Amino acid sequence: MAGPEDPRFDVMGNLHAYLEQTFPRVYSKLDVEKIQKWGLLLTWKGTDEHLKPVVLMAHQDTVPVNPSTIDQWTYPPFDAHLDESGWIWGRGVADCKNTLIGLFAALDRLIEDDFTPTRTIILSSGFDEEIGGHRSAAYLASTIESRYGKDGVALVLDEGFTGVDTAYGVPFARFGMAEKGAVSVQIEVLTTGGHSSVPLSAHTGIGVLAQCITALEAHPATPLLQKGNPLLQQLQCAADHGDVDKQWRRRIRNPKQWKNIGLEMAKQDPIARAFLGTTQAVDLIEGGVKLNALPEYASASVNYRIDFLSSVNSTLEHISSILEPVVADLNLTFSSYGSHPKVDNNVVRLSMVGTSAIEPAPLTPTDGDAWELMAGTTRHIWEGAVVAPSGMVANTDTKYSWPLSRHIYRFVPGSLDLIKNFHTVDERIHIDAHLTGVRFFYKLLRNTEGWQAA
Repeated sequence: MAGPEDPRFDVMGNLHAYLEQTFPRVYSKLDVEKIQKWGLLLTWKGTDEHLKPVVLMAHQDTVPVNPSTIDQWTYPPFDAHLDESGWIWGRGVADCKNTLIGLFAALDRLIEDDFTPTRTIILSSGFDEEIGGHRSAAYLASTIESRYGKDGVALVLDEGFTGVDTAYGVPFARFGMAEKGAVSVQIEVLTTGGHSSVPLSAHTGIGVLAQCITALEAHPATPLLQKGNPLLQQLQCAADHGDVDKQWRRRIRNPKQWKNIGLEMAKQDPIARAFLGTTQAVDLIEGGVKLNALPEYASASVNYRIDFLSSVNSTLEHISSILEPVVADLNLTFSSYGSHPKVDNNVVRLSMVGTSAIEPAPLTPTDGDAWELMAGTTRHIWEGAVVAPSGMVANTDTKYSWPLSRHIYRFVPGSLDLIKNFHTVDERIHIDAHLTGVRFFYKLLRNTEGWQAA
């Protein structure tokens, strides 16, 4: 794994220079530290050191742009073009430079307004979130923990997939109160080679691999709407406050209906399916070297996003239980997570990919002081909005912040109608959404004044 000294990260220096030139008041007022060379840790010390700080997060890096798609962009992906309609186009404007710049802008305005925080405010910004955060977010979180202790932070706020939009007939603001886990596995098939004119069995190594993949896709995890799932909490809020059908409202309030509702939602909507259980995606496959040579090696890699209420181990066990009878029927050895390390032919190996295992995040409480601060601020910016729990189906840098606080929120402070195309062609954000985000961060920090959470 390349470290922060890798020259590919040097471009972050240009971003740091821009931030310092654009927000000189922030750099002069706050303590600015570089963690792991490119990680930014800004601290605005409060007047009461007995109060737990708040931590606001946004990462600096972006996913790359596939060169083959550049001509599909309306404007060049790294020009940050502002069009006549108020849209800013470019890679990273939605994920999540809008948040990073919005936080700096809010801090700058607070300084201009002579705000003095009672509670310490921390901005934590890593540079490798899109490749796991191991080089920066992990060190930023451990630095904060070394200073404030375990559970020493009142509130952590980072990027999310949910924001403010119209749902169930009313404005809905959804906070990510949970985050799915993740793990990836590799299936390797090692078989005897030879000339393809004389196949040695009904299935070549690639055929065996296809049988394994087919079995996995035929036995996905069952989507389940159950207590503790943030989608159920969201639906219950919709039943209480949304403009919804009376029969639907009765079904949501009846636990005996939850199983059927979950199955119906999963069938109709892939996003709902992702919220309702562990998902699997076969993303990489390799095998064979020549058309007339039997493949001696074939492999596939499968990515799992683990249900909010499940675990890495249960996911790994499920995968193994599906593959074991398939491999046995093919009369091959099944080496499950290293169970037969010395077998190197006519074997199917199942292994976990590197450090891919991430447990589902602890569930953030949906009541208490932190919830009231977040919900109250949100209702102030978006009048009439129903505030509801939601979840994060991907992973964020907050996975390193679990020791810091029970109160971790993942949220896009803007209308999702005005934030488009995360991670793909024509990523863009409307200036109105960006400015609303600045207002949200400003008001949130203003509201910490007099906030009596420990």
